[in-house]
Amino acid sequence: MKKKPIVILAVLGIIGLVIALAFVGSVAYLKISSEPWEELPYWKLTDEERQTAYQIAMQNETVKQYLDQGYHTTGHSPDCIYRNDETGITVGEVLLSKQGFAGKKYLHYYVSVYVNLNTGEVTGIDENLKDFRLTEEQAEKAKHIALSDPEVKKILKGKDYEIEVGRPLVKMSSYEIPLAEGFSVMGSTEELIGASVKFKFTDGTIVSVHVSLEKEEVIRISP
Repeated sequence: MKKKPIVILAVLGIIGLVIALAFVGSVAYLKISSEPWEELPYWKLTDEERQTAYQIAMQNETVKQYLDQGYHTTGHSPDCIYRNDETGITVGEVLLSKQGFAGKKYLHYYVSVYVNLNTGEVTGIDENLKDFRLTEEQAEKAKHIALSDPEVKKILKGKDYEIEVGRPLVKMSSYEIPLAEGFSVMGSTEELIGASVKFKFTDGTIVSVHVSLEKEEVIRISP
């Protein structure tokens, strides 16, 4: 699978909106670029199509890993079917979901699993929004990086403050997922690269320091 990276640095709290927009764009792309393909909502699927798509997805090793992490299928999985009226090729989208928190923000995490009902195989997986949580070790490392930065030291000098590690920083890359000949969707992957460290001062002001865990340096300081 050839990836075409479009890198975006974002705080996880706003990724939900980004993914939602990307998903809408993907559906529009399917309809425009693949005229013979018809999108069918889940309520128009036969029981056989639903069961086949579900079984194909559940047998995939990557999907099993997501299930072990607490993901589950939605109540009407697969959520939709894409069918080529000329060739009869049918691709189902099975959606995995997981509830969780990023900082104090409540989120749903999604993974789209595309299955080819004709060949009986998973043809693509779009992570959409993954469940990133910092370990205690990563959180302590983020604090250390922030506190060691010369510019941060100047800001903190002589002031009383509270420190807390906020949401993870995630690098997003988009790429094309070929599902069948002449039929693709735009997918995305996320990679944990850092964290946001907040300093709360007694006068009510807050300074956010974004740090890279890999490079062990401050990326940005914002008031």
